[in-house]
Amino acid sequence: MEKEKKERRSFLKHILAGSAVLAGTAAAVKPARAGTSQTVDQSGEILYHESESFKKYYKSLRS
Repeated sequence: MEKEKKERRSFLKHILAGSAVLAGTAAAVKPARAGTSQTVDQSGEILYHESESFKKYYKSLRS
């Protein structure tokens, strides 16, 4: 019985130590940021045109 308790405690200690290592590693990693893209269309062209099919689709979403 005493040996079984020690084995359980040992197992739990290893689990807690492993989770602490993972949490520390995750905190140490620098979060990724989205970069600015220079490929944005600067010509002023409107890329979205409302058509009848879009109007029907949007109307179907409301009902």
